[in-house]
Amino acid sequence: MGSTNGTQLVGQFVHPLIDQDTKNDDPWQRNYFQPPQLKKLVPRTYPLIDVRSSLSEYAPVDLLKSHGFGVVKHSSVLLEPSYVQEDLTQQRITEVYHPEIRDLVMKTTGAKHVFIMATVLRRGTSAPEVYKMPVGLKTAAANDDSNESEEKKSKPAETKQLGKPANALLTLAAPVRIPHQDFTPLGARQTIRSEKRDIYNAAAESGVIAAEDKICENYSFLAQSKESNSLIAELYNQNGKLGPRYAAYSIWRPLKKVGRDPLALAPRKKSINTNDDLVYWPYENKIPGSPELGGDYLKEYAMLGVKEESPSNDTDSLEWYYLSAQEPDEVLFIKLFDSAALGKDSEEAGAPWHASPEIGAVADDHPRESIELRILAFW
Repeated sequence: MGSTNGTQLVGQFVHPLIDQDTKNDDPWQRNYFQPPQLKKLVPRTYPLIDVRSSLSEYAPVDLLKSHGFGVVKHSSVLLEPSYVQEDLTQQRITEVYHPEIRDLVMKTTGAKHVFIMATVLRRGTSAPEVYKMPVGLKTAAANDDSNESEEKKSKPAETKQLGKPANALLTLAAPVRIPHQDFTPLGARQTIRSEKRDIYNAAAESGVIAAEDKICENYSFLAQSKESNSLIAELYNQNGKLGPRYAAYSIWRPLKKVGRDPLALAPRKKSINTNDDLVYWPYENKIPGSPELGGDYLKEYAMLGVKEESPSNDTDSLEWYYLSAQEPDEVLFIKLFDSAALGKDSEEAGAPWHASPEIGAVADDHPRESIELRILAFW
């Protein structure tokens, strides 16, 4: 899928160096949402495949099934021509944009219940020339943020969270160069059991929790444990029949035409060739959870690491796609997790890797501006 016009664009990503000395430290001792300390970040350059010429050939749901992402045409009332950046308040986003996206996700995917977990705004913040790992989200109340200096507010490598951690709706962030996943299958199971009561109720009523628990009922571990990964991955969908379905998505929209820092996506194969330079590296972060469901919990994420500082093995197993000159009415649906992708015979794509590569002199001078909703859906 996809083609390029003229000279093929290339993008530079950065990967964590993962070797025998790399360790996951205790996530309970870190700030909310803060990843482990990494020893070194290593640049890698890949060709980027433009999907624009192929969009008319594929329905969004077909691309979601085959590649794990799709492009949906949708104009938002939030971004009518008269809007200005100051209109993008937490209240207006919640009251206007959230209902629009719930309806769009239901219409596009057929999901019956959609829960918005987070809103991420990128408003003209440049990614730094030398990429630095985020240091974790701020946990101060929104009114404390108003006292920050202008220098701190514009610091590109930081991510700032507005509101208390357990109730955060709006996050300001810079583009991320590291290929990553915001959910793993384990992370999805952890989330539906601990994040919020209404999500837990939907997971229970749809049969998801019962189906996962039944697979593990004759074992000494729980469905939300690492030990259940391979078992649930093998048995959740069998003989062409899907178990109760749930999925996590990023619904990503630019606020103006994208020139620099495009969002790129690489469909992920079920396994990585052991001769490859690439490393699937899962880790857990501490997340503020519902007090009635047990409070703070651990959620698994993943980064795409490399084994060597200099590429000594084949890394061509990755195919990176992007949409050139993406407009605000071209909304990216990105899978973060999909239970329909479990099972060795599944034809449904799982979550692709995603990141924003540096594309050099071909980019314009204007930093990317975007709004992203991270959602959970149940069928």
